[in-house]
Amino acid sequence: MERVRALLMEVAATDPEGLLGQGLARFGSWRALAAVVGTDWLPLPRGRAAPLAPLVRRRLRALGAEPAPGPAAELAAAGEPLQLRGTCERLGGAAGDLWRATAVEDDAGLWAVEEGEDFVLRGGDGRAALVLCDGGRLVNAGRLQAGDEVAVFGIGGLAPDPAGLAGAYGRGGLIPALRSDSSHPLLVSVIRRYDQEDHGLQD
Repeated sequence: MERVRALLMEVAATDPEGLLGQGLARFGSWRALAAVVGTDWLPLPRGRAAPLAPLVRRRLRALGAEPAPGPAAELAAAGEPLQLRGTCERLGGAAGDLWRATAVEDDAGLWAVEEGEDFVLRGGDGRAALVLCDGGRLVNAGRLQAGDEVAVFGIGGLAPDPAGLAGAYGRGGLIPALRSDSSHPLLVSVIRRYDQEDHGLQD
């Protein structure tokens, strides 16, 4: 992780106030960032780090880019990475946190534990997308609640919509959705955390 940390800091230092710095700061802590290192969002350096720097630079720019303000037509293009911004809504069931991210330590080391449920992401235009939590990471907060404004980075596609959440924008009983795939875990960032003035990662 120390080699990865050094590489990320070196890359972000070339644009600390721009997309590179914002992409790194979005995670809030090095512990949260470690959860996605080695995935396709942030590939793990093997051997010399220099050839990987351009790819890491592109990934950080994507993570730091301003998310789209609501469910977009591009979601229908299954398998494409997409970042959306909106407000969390509960699908149903009992009140409480939509997501909890905790760290558990045992004899084998420190483990990240993610406990989430699927939720609705409502864009500024009122349109809805479904966020499927399986395999996802809450990257910069310990919990997520209904009403929180978030940026969600995941793989776009369509999912069944038995509740009719998509309304007039639905396609044959389907709703736009964001999910993980085998190499891209869904990333959820609480916007109120990374909009603070201090963009540095905490230990």
